[in-house]
Amino acid sequence: MNEQIVTRAMRVLEKHNGFARTRDFLEAGISPYYVKKLESIGEIERVKQGVYRLASAGNEPISEMLEVSRLVPKGVICLLSALSYYELTTYHPWEYQIAIHRGGKKPRIPDYPPIKVMFFAEAQYKVGIDHINIEGATVKIYNREKTICDIVRYREKIGIDLMKEGLRNYLRSPHKNITKLVSFADQLRIRTVLQKYLEVLI
Repeated sequence: MNEQIVTRAMRVLEKHNGFARTRDFLEAGISPYYVKKLESIGEIERVKQGVYRLASAGNEPISEMLEVSRLVPKGVICLLSALSYYELTTYHPWEYQIAIHRGGKKPRIPDYPPIKVMFFAEAQYKVGIDHINIEGATVKIYNREKTICDIVRYREKIGIDLMKEGLRNYLRSPHKNITKLVSFADQLRIRTVLQKYLEVLI
């Protein structure tokens, strides 16, 4: 394999935050033949039709949540993505939802993995952040109570049924902390709305 082609391909991937489309390679002078060749020798791997990434070390798949965290370093995994991580919903989001500060600049997002950036006000953005370890790296995610408050706040956008399912599963969870939940609801000024749904479900 031509080392210049490999080097050029690595530059393309670096330029596009670790992911590149076939047309990105073509624009860099790498023909479809060499794209297939790079894939066959294990330099790159296809994640979906026309989209590639650097092959994972040891052929072990890299967690997509970790990739999302790297692509949006100031972001915090939120809403349905956090709810799914905590296994509080049977719904599997087709895109990753990640929050950034409303005053921040929207990061450049590749075609894959699918990412939805949410802009949170400072009071909403800075509270309830946990740090979890994924494959030796730290990923920021809102804790369970903050996530429940967020899905209540965004219930019209994510769907009332999903919000109720998340809240119901949280109430059944051995990890629930109602005092902590109400405290977050007070901070985020949604206690009245939260209590309305709690009264129905408890």
